[in-house]
Amino acid sequence: MRRVQCAGCVAATVAAAVLFWPSVVLGEFSPMRISSASVLPTHATELFAAADYELARETEGELSYDSFRLGPVGARHGLFENFEYGASFVFVNNRKDDDGAPDRSGLEGATVYGKLAVSEALALELGARVLGDDRIFPYPSDGIDFYVNLPLQRGLGDGRLYGEIGLMVQDEIDGTSPAYLNWGIGYAHPFQPGTQFNVELFGDENPTGNNHMQLLIGAGFDLEGALVRPRLGIGVYDASPAVSLGADVRWHF
Repeated sequence: MRRVQCAGCVAATVAAAVLFWPSVVLGEFSPMRISSASVLPTHATELFAAADYELARETEGELSYDSFRLGPVGARHGLFENFEYGASFVFVNNRKDDDGAPDRSGLEGATVYGKLAVSEALALELGARVLGDDRIFPYPSDGIDFYVNLPLQRGLGDGRLYGEIGLMVQDEIDGTSPAYLNWGIGYAHPFQPGTQFNVELFGDENPTGNNHMQLLIGAGFDLEGALVRPRLGIGVYDASPAVSLGADVRWHF
């Protein structure tokens, strides 16, 4: 009950902060780990790839492990005005620090989704995940999982305040929750043309143990059509990585 109350408070705070903060005209900004409330223009295509090395996650039994995450790797396409669809996959390699900690590799899953921009400030994203491994951590999967996500955004000064609230419903696996909430809030700010700074605080109820929450700091550089974004993560809860280092790259066509 305490986890649900905590998640509800965070989700309500995210929604209030993003929707009711005074708005200005939005520029072109891109979140890092949080889903964007903007969709691609009609017939536009984006390829993307990401990788992160995560140090010192902890299981509910306080067993420590590291993870290498490759993904999401995939593509998205603007099908018609205010609607895009996409597909991606995530591969995870767990490496144990303590005996009995997770120590396996496999697909976290392959995801397909559709996203409708309801307004400039709000989108509705629906998706499904398949082909996941039920022995990897912290997001095992077995069967078909479904999710709904509400990305939000508002202009703030010269930058953009953004966030998301979502729910994942998955086939039940022993020792995991059948459904869990996720949330996030972030801010993107331009420094000069082609360069932006991002900070994000995001988390979830963690289907394999205690709640996750992580602070992510990064920068984006537009390099001749490719957006390159290195990032540093700092864990707020023990189940999150103590430190993570990663980057993602996006190509637009």
